[in-house]
Amino acid sequence: MSKGRGLSRAERLNEMKRLYVQRAFSDIEMAERLGIDRSTAYRDRIALEQEYPFIEEEPSRYRIDRTRLISEVRLNPYEALFLYLPARRMLRQTHVANLHVVHAVEKLAACLQQPMTERLLQLTTAVLKQQKQPQRLSILEQITMAWLRQKKARITYRALRARRPLIHTISPYLIEPALWSDSVYVIAYSDVARDIVPFKLERIEDVVTTLETFEIPEDFDEQQLLRHTWGIWFGDDEPVTVRLRFKPGEATQRVKETIWHPSQQITLLEDGGCEWQAQVADWREMVPWVRGWGAAVEVLEPVEFRETLIGESRALAERYGWHVSSAPSTTGESTTLRDFFGG
Repeated sequence: MSKGRGLSRAERLNEMKRLYVQRAFSDIEMAERLGIDRSTAYRDRIALEQEYPFIEEEPSRYRIDRTRLISEVRLNPYEALFLYLPARRMLRQTHVANLHVVHAVEKLAACLQQPMTERLLQLTTAVLKQQKQPQRLSILEQITMAWLRQKKARITYRALRARRPLIHTISPYLIEPALWSDSVYVIAYSDVARDIVPFKLERIEDVVTTLETFEIPEDFDEQQLLRHTWGIWFGDDEPVTVRLRFKPGEATQRVKETIWHPSQQITLLEDGGCEWQAQVADWREMVPWVRGWGAAVEVLEPVEFRETLIGESRALAERYGWHVSSAPSTTGESTTLRDFFGG
């Protein structure tokens, strides 16, 4: 890494302090982490030792003694847990070497208790070993700064089914995580769509921040905008009613254990199964989730959703070499969808 060469000495000392609070480093390891010379790492460590309580954990490996360091944040065990849980989820879902994620979690870990701290730090090490994608990180950084500074940005965006990318000038109103994946979206006003649109950051190919500023409209209400979304899709149309029937047993038990959508309603059935219902902006966003339940769920409505799953079931059967027919087999072989999926 070459991060340290772009920092002032004060910034470098602050970064070293943060790292030494987390774990022990040799001067060579610290130099490699910050992209500086070993002699510089040594001199900076000696300077830090004048202000902070260092201990030599192993021969030639030093860290700041956290037991003698006054933390700026005080958390009780239950508060700490509910910061630990989303941090751990984020680390497990991060598939690129994102330094910002690592640094944020390392700073959080300094405020937590064991074994939470150690569990998070082990995952940060794993994240640093992931594939590096500097272009993706740069796009995230530029979109973030455009949002914070309320600057318009010109983006090159390739939608999922688009043959070519489009250039939008956007006003970023909100950066929002997807609920069912590690994806991040920027919800922005687009001059092309002339509307508020969610843009998936992974599909942005280039960003140029402009000098033009924008104001977020006073009537922009993110809670109202996202109230019917399953993940991130929204629109001006009325939400659709999605009804699903789950089989008795484990499927129904799992459904009852979780609030999958704020508008959900669950009705228990006489056979031990249940019917799940919710008002959703776009049922297509639910397809991967419903697929994951396999034959334990049946789509009741809307009809387009049901027909989509029927078509996928047929295609799945044929992919595995099963002849799809609605008529009973005359040869005694199991060839129908009913035989394939269970009757």
